[in-house]
Amino acid sequence: MTILDCSVTGCMYNEANCCHKGNIKVEGEDAKESEDTCCGSFAERGDRCAKNVTGDAPKNIEVACCAANCVFNKEEKCSADHIGIAGGNACNCRETECASFCCG
Repeated sequence: MTILDCSVTGCMYNEANCCHKGNIKVEGEDAKESEDTCCGSFAERGDRCAKNVTGDAPKNIEVACCAANCVFNKEEKCSADHIGIAGGNACNCRETECASFCCG
């Protein structure tokens, strides 16, 4: 399990820079840089979409990872103690990225 910080305020799972989904998937199988990755679990909040937040954000979150070149990818799970998902007010998952990606 990983501590996750998320700056993607345009995602319906984000509340106060915390992910309330409980698990996410980082995509970018052939990524060489963080810009080549994205949060595959992103869901746009939109103007008419309510937040999908209940209770407190989990302290640790399971992160499935398809970024085969990342040093933290261990059998398609993120082994980093702490990661960040970046993307500000993204409107789709391709506007997000795993800021903790490290090409090995």
